[in-house]
Amino acid sequence: MNISDRLDLLMKLRNIGSQSALARSSGVPQPTINRILKGTTSSPDVPTLQKLATALESNVNWLAEGLGPGPDSPDHRPKDPVIHGIGDGGLAARIKSLLEDLGGNETRLAAGAKTDLATVLDLLSGKIQRLDVDLAVAMQEAFGVNSVWLMLGKGPRKTAIRHNDPYEPIPVTGWRGVPVVGMAQLGDNGFWADVEYPVGQGDGFVDVPTKDKDAYAIRCSGDSMRPRIKDREFVVIEPNHPIEPGDEVLVKSKDGRVMVKEFLYKRSGRVHLISTNEQHGTISFADEEIEKMHYVGWIAKPSAWRPD
Repeated sequence: MNISDRLDLLMKLRNIGSQSALARSSGVPQPTINRILKGTTSSPDVPTLQKLATALESNVNWLAEGLGPGPDSPDHRPKDPVIHGIGDGGLAARIKSLLEDLGGNETRLAAGAKTDLATVLDLLSGKIQRLDVDLAVAMQEAFGVNSVWLMLGKGPRKTAIRHNDPYEPIPVTGWRGVPVVGMAQLGDNGFWADVEYPVGQGDGFVDVPTKDKDAYAIRCSGDSMRPRIKDREFVVIEPNHPIEPGDEVLVKSKDGRVMVKEFLYKRSGRVHLISTNEQHGTISFADEEIEKMHYVGWIAKPSAWRPD
């Protein structure tokens, strides 16, 4: 018995003779009910299931997956309503409202939450009903939305802005000159052609705070990656720095393309990236297509350069 069979059975047991009658009593649109009964919608979202279960005096777990006592059991009707998310509309609704703030950009939401796109889609569909603390905190840090509100629907939606925190800057030590080892002529679609100088024939240094002994810098020419990288600025690369979702990376593919992208996630042997320039979309590479992928530590101004 699938969900369409269970819904049809409950309608007969509750003497609801038409889809329109169920739509009026549940608040679920009739086309949605029709698709469930025809079997063209196999996994309705959680709010829809809750509305139907309430209207049919049923257990939502039984309606959705056939779990628990059936309609012929006195224990079928739950004493208390089933709650999958606390607060305004449940977890899926709160995630959808955050997505609306981001202009519907699901990949940006995944990058900010430091997770993959599949997890975001499961949150939006209601398949994931409890938000992991790490994901909630990552969303709070990336988008300024209250992690407690995200998880429980309690408290203000936005995080409070503190204006009286003491100024306690963290001293930066270990400065060293980063050698400029090449030039990037920025081209179309966010790619560039890099011209690496021969060993020992660099083009001065860039003063930035790095402790990576293998750090190097590339001078950029052109405007195709504005506003992130401007003409004559330097991309400072730290190849020994670990890479995490949301980090900017320099990627060189074996076909010669070089680009600065934002690392989204790696899955099934493919690396997924998003452009730092919103005019360009996402891109993915198989592991064997990548010659190197290094962490971008800094975008340095021309004034940071000094001669040998």
